[in-house]
Amino acid sequence: MTQEEQYKASLSRYLPPTAVDSIYHYLNSNAVHLHITRKRSSKLGDYRMPQPRHQYHEISVNGDLTPHMFLLVLLHEMAHLDTFLQYGRSVQPHGHEWQQHYSRLLRQYALQGHFPAEVGTMIEKYTAKIPLSNSLGRALERKLQQLDSPETATDDVLLNELPVGTLFRVKDRPQQLFRSLEKRRTRFRCVDVQTGIAYLVGGNAIVLPEDGGHRD
Repeated sequence: MTQEEQYKASLSRYLPPTAVDSIYHYLNSNAVHLHITRKRSSKLGDYRMPQPRHQYHEISVNGDLTPHMFLLVLLHEMAHLDTFLQYGRSVQPHGHEWQQHYSRLLRQYALQGHFPAEVGTMIEKYTAKIPLSNSLGRALERKLQQLDSPETATDDVLLNELPVGTLFRVKDRPQQLFRSLEKRRTRFRCVDVQTGIAYLVGGNAIVLPEDGGHRD
């Protein structure tokens, strides 16, 4: 088995079969180091731009994701790479420039048949305009999880889905009531409403929006 065949065989363990060749070509042509990680509660994937200590593009994706969710997260990180190639470090991580690249990749992979036909309309709506809608993005994730693995699909709400200013409780410690104040890359600066103490809470934290709090 050639090195290419071995790499594609590894990718096929995580990706929809139809997407393996396209993803292999992208990773190979951009000299991307792809790392499959254990489940991380703080994030599903990550992109690291070239640095003096590692002069290559590095993408990591959680290995416990279902195939189409793995592809969705990988496209998210590929969009970061494409944004860096075009703009360098001069733009915001999830600004309009990244959103445009992410929308383009989603439409491209949907048109090529790498996502289920059932989510075609959802992807069209999600990518129809910038800025992207958090609620439509989360609905797409839920539908993909439901199609890939109905037994594990949930209605959990992530902090990323809620606009800044929302009152919420973290599912794992519901005794505390928080209000989000600002987004800082992958985390949110939040304040404990009772004590006034500030915390950083990961955007992928499962939360319980409070009645009276607002959300998108």
